[in-house]
Amino acid sequence: MKNTIESYSLTRRNNFDFIRFVAAVLVVISHSFPLSLGNNLREPLMILTKGQLTLGTMAVDIFFIISGFLITQSYDRSNNFIRFIKARVLRIYPALIVVVFLSAFILGPIVTSLSITDYFRSYQTYRYLTSAFIFHALSNNLPGVFSNNIYAPAVNGSLWTLAYEFKFYLLVGFLGLTRILNRKTVLALFLLSFASSIFLTTHKGLMQYCHLLNFYSAGMLIYLAREYIPLNIKLAFTSFVLLLISCFIGHLQDVSVFCGSYFIMYFAFNTRLNLSNFAKYGDFSYGVYIFAFPVQQTIIHFFGGSMAYPILIFLYSLPIVLLCAILSWHLVEKVALQLKSYKILSYSRRFPWVDRF
Repeated sequence: MKNTIESYSLTRRNNFDFIRFVAAVLVVISHSFPLSLGNNLREPLMILTKGQLTLGTMAVDIFFIISGFLITQSYDRSNNFIRFIKARVLRIYPALIVVVFLSAFILGPIVTSLSITDYFRSYQTYRYLTSAFIFHALSNNLPGVFSNNIYAPAVNGSLWTLAYEFKFYLLVGFLGLTRILNRKTVLALFLLSFASSIFLTTHKGLMQYCHLLNFYSAGMLIYLAREYIPLNIKLAFTSFVLLLISCFIGHLQDVSVFCGSYFIMYFAFNTRLNLSNFAKYGDFSYGVYIFAFPVQQTIIHFFGGSMAYPILIFLYSLPIVLLCAILSWHLVEKVALQLKSYKILSYSRRFPWVDRF
């Protein structure tokens, strides 16, 4: 077990919080280009990889690798479906509810091109709420909101990943509930997803699903095979070199599933880069992720709908986004997470079948 992921994952000393925060900031940087220019052609990673990858896509892939690992670990340690789902709902929904309501009932009336009466009479205002809460992409816009922005009329283009995230939570819960959350099952899931992403290229929705499942199931598999996976600098360096080579010769997404997943785990458990206290004052990555898009769109709205320099929208928005994330953590997310251990009645009295799982 020495020098394997298993030996390092037994403690809470890891760099996951730091990595997730950096990934969230990368999303803000990435969105600065299409939101201010209408496209991401000048995005640094798009240029480096010859159009294969953006900073935002890379960040989302990182989120799903880490989530696959940690959520599988969470179920493995709790081994209780009800508690597992309750914890997942409390992690995603409270801050999501806040950002959606603020967007619809505070931001919307301020920036809409419609009259306040017409805005609140519009069915679209309430469809936005229901679409966000049930993770269905029926509507990502509010009536008259950001209609003059260059990236009109999207209100919060970051929320689409939450639908996939929650579905994958349910997948982990289902596999655990049916007692097949093991290496063989997840390996089969990973191979099926990876093969589908290569051969089923005509269906955009299915491609997106398979793409994200590739990275999520890679994280799941790393956790379930953690006692067999060594952590050493040679493998990490080789992974990094292969990622760089694929930037120029192609197939970066395919290489990232393997080499990127390993490199993230090496960085996460590297004791020489001990950043385990990074979230000492709060885990702000989720707040940054879900608040950044509407903040950036609002700033661009007041600048006339577009900006010539993406770096400016990033610099203007980041302090506001960080403030929103800090408030979200301390006033909403942290409070909600404390409810994980709260019970009105015991699970065994309300759900006597739970203890069998």
